Amino acid sequence: MAFNSYSYLVALLCVVVCYWLIPTAWRKWFLLLCGAAFYASWSPYYIALPGLVGALAWWCARGMLADQARLRFWMRLVIVSALLLLAYFKYSAFLWRTLAGSATQVPAWLAVAMPLGISFYVFEVIGFLVDVKQKRVKAPALADVCSLTMFWPCLTSGPILRFRELVPQLNAARRFDLATAVNGIDRLMTGLVQKNFIANSLGSIVAEGFLPKAAAANSTLDNWAMAVAYGLQVYFDFAGYTNMAIGSARLLGLTLPENFRFPYHAANPSDFWSRWHMSLSRWIRDYLFFPINARYQGAPLPLYASLIGIMALVGLWHGAGWGFVAWGAMHGAYLVLYRVWERVCTGRPGWAEAWLARWGWRVLTLAAVTLAWVPFRAVSLDQSLRMLGSMIAGFDLRLSYNVNSYLVIALAALLCAVEPLLDALQKRLGEPTGAAAALRFWVWRPLAWACALLLFLIFDDRDAQFIYFQF
Repeated sequence: MAFNSYSYLVALLCVVVCYWLIPTAWRKWFLLLCGAAFYASWSPYYIALPGLVGALAWWCARGMLADQARLRFWMRLVIVSALLLLAYFKYSAFLWRTLAGSATQVPAWLAVAMPLGISFYVFEVIGFLVDVKQKRVKAPALADVCSLTMFWPCLTSGPILRFRELVPQLNAARRFDLATAVNGIDRLMTGLVQKNFIANSLGSIVAEGFLPKAAAANSTLDNWAMAVAYGLQVYFDFAGYTNMAIGSARLLGLTLPENFRFPYHAANPSDFWSRWHMSLSRWIRDYLFFPINARYQGAPLPLYASLIGIMALVGLWHGAGWGFVAWGAMHGAYLVLYRVWERVCTGRPGWAEAWLARWGWRVLTLAAVTLAWVPFRAVSLDQSLRMLGSMIAGFDLRLSYNVNSYLVIALAALLCAVEPLLDALQKRLGEPTGAAAALRFWVWRPLAWACALLLFLIFDDRDAQFIYFQF
């Protein structure tokens, strides 16, 4: 049951109504049941694994709290078990092809379907166990831990939640708040438009432009256009899912962490990762980067090596392929270059504050991020190298596609460019009170919702799943 489907919207309405009608003590259990039903809507076989991982994490947490002497043993046991599960379902076929050759047929026992959302709830469980070790979580109940792994708005593509963010909200007594619900509908409708109207419109262009035969014939301008188009498609697709997840949760009175903050307006590579997939970025920062950096006390060479290695692993987390590893390693290299620049500017604040340097990093970051999308989307490393070579060293300015394709890409890029202005305008319009506020609430907002639903219906493509579902 995809978020951008009629069945999901109807099911969401029923869930929200039932949730607020039932007694408070039943609500957490009701959401657990909804999570199981959501998994079952994709496949009944998907229900068992997140429940098993949650139960295993709870059992480990109890062992950690009861046996401080073997705390590290308990934590490592479950973290290794969870990572082995992830490796089997997500990377076994990739490893087989890498070791035995790409032409070798993968055995049936390795060619298994990846369970829905496993990349996300494995990270959530690891974060939970680290928090237990650091005494940020005390005496968790089994239902609470399973609520983390089976919270249905975030099951398939995040945001990556933390136990201490979600569970206290689930256990708190809350009353229905109209303003929160309206904000939830706003986010839900925004997500529908981002996915169906913008991302899906770009998707057909990207699919054509990255076909091996088409990519081989693309000009320099074509390759840049396709890389920009895919970067925008991923953004609007993933941000659309996130907005729908956040909106669905807010209809239940729950607040989820934000995942995007105008990433293509980043001032530098480091700033990009504070704006893009923010829940993943802070997970990597808190549970990987900070511990590694603390071990080496900020020494430059280990820091730079860890940045590239960690980002390569982030790429591998996204998908089982060398293109994903290349994408992550490229971003790691960007972060290293910016760290070197920061070190060079130490004691020379005028360099970093210069207008040319600040805008130079903005342009370089945007271009570098766009280049990195090529191996992320290309069907092979060979295709990636050809496209990147054309983009960096080519001068062919032919236009190989219909002019409407370039127009759609330009309009999507323009929308992305003015997003901060639209956000500021929306906040400013929210300030007036009295008749203006009533008119906006009872007339303009419902009209905007109706337009969003109309766009959802017109541009509905049932075959266009969210991109991050595959990760």
